[in-house]
Amino acid sequence: MAVVIFVLVLWYGGLFFQSFFLHRYAAHQVFTMSKTMERITFVLTWIFQGSSYLSAYGYGVMHRMHHAYTDTEKDPHSPAYDDNLFSMMWRTKTVYQDINKERIAVDKRFTKNVPQWKSFDAFASSRFSRLLWIALYILF
Repeated sequence: MAVVIFVLVLWYGGLFFQSFFLHRYAAHQVFTMSKTMERITFVLTWIFQGSSYLSAYGYGVMHRMHHAYTDTEKDPHSPAYDDNLFSMMWRTKTVYQDINKERIAVDKRFTKNVPQWKSFDAFASSRFSRLLWIALYILF
């Protein structure tokens, strides 16, 4: 029973921070928060998303691009321009990582006021962090 509760708490916590922090705050700026609260929310997002952690910067920028270019060739995750679901998912992952690591030039309108905490994202997205979460899941 403890495992079921653990999974449910992580599942719904992850959904909450995906919706509240990544989508509504980072991508759409529906509300504001202090820098301290923003940092706390970064950490809570990492805790609840665990090994599936997504950066608010990478997610927010990519989501804004998706809205600007919906179902065109510039849409970072439209299934209309890929042969199958898996190639779309791979392209989405690649675009997200390129945005998050600033390997591609992105129009300033997509990056304006998107929260970014580079040092934390580097840690939270690292192999070490992901393996640590996997080890904790196994130990639990």
